[in-house]
Amino acid sequence: MNSKNKKIIDKSTLNKYKKTVNGNVSDIKDILAYLKIENPPPISIFKNILSESSEEIAQKWFLGRKYCRTYFVKKAFGNLYPEKYTDLSLSIDVMINILDDLLDENLDEKTKTNYIIEFLRVSSVLYNNPIKKEIQESLKTYYEKLITLAITEEIYQKQIKNEITIDKIIQDSVDLLICRGTDIDVFVDIALLEISNKKLSEKIRKLARMFRAINILRKDILDIEHDKKNNIDTIVTLMFAKGSNNFTKYINSVTDSIIERVSLLVASMNKKEIITPIKRFQEAINNEQKIIEQLISH
Repeated sequence: MNSKNKKIIDKSTLNKYKKTVNGNVSDIKDILAYLKIENPPPISIFKNILSESSEEIAQKWFLGRKYCRTYFVKKAFGNLYPEKYTDLSLSIDVMINILDDLLDENLDEKTKTNYIIEFLRVSSVLYNNPIKKEIQESLKTYYEKLITLAITEEIYQKQIKNEITIDKIIQDSVDLLICRGTDIDVFVDIALLEISNKKLSEKIRKLARMFRAINILRKDILDIEHDKKNNIDTIVTLMFAKGSNNFTKYINSVTDSIIERVSLLVASMNKKEIITPIKRFQEAINNEQKIIEQLISH
């Protein structure tokens, strides 16, 4: 089930992330001056270390090994996206990617060190400017959602592993994927900061979660061998172990169920609400379904 990863970041967003290093280096230079160290280390050493730490995630985004939620949200919102919050969004993105790898991957010491440095670096970027109250609240809730998700995922996986009724397995799988899809929430909330229609905003959030759900499913299919090798359980590895014929039917049923929910949500909107992010999230969802169909047909 090998397939080239679809583009998950553009050069402009990638370069914007890398350029945040300059602000960190400038701050470190001020700190060294304030401390009045007689023979301070050359500032070039700090710049090299921070450039190297930033490359850990940057390269994984570029190669398609990690997911940049900011990129997809910006792509969906187009000109409606508030560019001034891109650095904030990317900083949260990096922190979540780092935590994900620290939890799931067997990392060498050098990578761990770079990750710790990078987590501290983007934390300073995150708090470099005052964060709007709406985002403070959204970020607080977001971290609580991640805790909820981690526990919920384990419970759902046990249910799916022990369940024998396929309809119940599919229902649990869809619910879990959409629950996992809440990891895109804060990035959508940032994009929605300048949209005042609360009902419309909530519909966009739901649609974004469904996009993320089917996107996670596609990624888990691509990662089957990697996850099996590293003893990482997902609903995909659990169902794959039950046999290829059942697996294909299972994946098709899960994607069909998500698409059905998408259709019902879009149908509930009037024509005035069919704006850029809704259209683009719907297109992205349909594209993910096509990729999944190609993956499971091989």
